[in-house]
Amino acid sequence: MIRRPNILYYNNGQTEKEKVLEKAARRMGFDFSPILPQNVLQTVGYLAKIKGFPPRKISVLENLPSIPMDVMVMCNFTDDNLNHLLRMMKNGELPSVALKAVLTSQNCFWTFAHLVKELEEEHRDFMEREEEK
Repeated sequence: MIRRPNILYYNNGQTEKEKVLEKAARRMGFDFSPILPQNVLQTVGYLAKIKGFPPRKISVLENLPSIPMDVMVMCNFTDDNLNHLLRMMKNGELPSVALKAVLTSQNCFWTFAHLVKELEEEHRDFMEREEEK
């Protein structure tokens, strides 16, 4: 069974931007799943609704990490879907998203917060390399 492309999106308080992205995603035939702050300690696989990924039991003692930017995870995307979406962002047809990732066989086991931490480090490294040019 081929699964529909799905966008997981953490809006970091940018609700208008979320509405624009959701509308565009649905127009392109993609599912759109908002990620709420209370779900950032769930695995990406669970949030992407992948079979075999049950919800994590989150202790009330666990601190919810702060996520300072909006985040998009593209799940079940073909290369064409991915290129089209990224091209629309680059051309300004859609608002840009600070941190973006594609669901992989590795990151589906990570919590959403862990994925964001990895993306932040990659983003920081990329920006430093760009400044050196």
